[in-house]
Amino acid sequence: MARTVKEPDIRRNEILDVAQQFFYTKGYEQTSVQDIIDQVGIAKGTFYHYFGSKVELLDELIERMTDQVMALIEPVVTDENLDATAKFRQFFNVSVGWKAQSKAFLLDILRPYYADDNAVFRHKMMAAGTTRIAPLLTRIVRQGVAEGAFDTDYPDEIGEIVVLILTSFSEGLAFMILQETSNGDLLPAAEKKLIVSQHAIERLLGAAEGSLPIMDVESLKPWFE
Repeated sequence: MARTVKEPDIRRNEILDVAQQFFYTKGYEQTSVQDIIDQVGIAKGTFYHYFGSKVELLDELIERMTDQVMALIEPVVTDENLDATAKFRQFFNVSVGWKAQSKAFLLDILRPYYADDNAVFRHKMMAAGTTRIAPLLTRIVRQGVAEGAFDTDYPDEIGEIVVLILTSFSEGLAFMILQETSNGDLLPAAEKKLIVSQHAIERLLGAAEGSLPIMDVESLKPWFE
């Protein structure tokens, strides 16, 4: 049967979609180019027409995924009607809201995503997120300093540290969820990690205590039911 010929952008995104699903559920190291080719239903030559290697495919996939995150964050950063504190709050709200809407999917991919075999994918995702998101948070920090809401001598460096704290917080929750222990028993520890992470960010920024809630406890509970 003749293969279906598709527009280049459609075919490229189709390959990326399949690769993303495989990398999440099977793991980057355990996914072969042949797995992707078979699922998409294309010839090997077609794959290599778009991507020179699996690593090149991974890099482009991560760039696309990061672009999707940036599309949610950038409108918050550039909103001239929001002060810096409101922007940080909205930034947290966007992140929490997306995760809540994607809860079923995220729980399904949590174990393979944090498996040792997926270290390359995970590392590249974290690096891309830090590189792209930190400068946006730096803009908010500088605005907050100008408005008198934040007090720091290092506004250009704080953005990256905030991303690292949030990454540590998210990974800590993920590892708790993956434990065999009854998740309900882990909720107090998750709440404490939330409080500590929020406190650390507020202290770094020189912000008022309680002014930058990452998320509320009620939003935490569904992940530990």
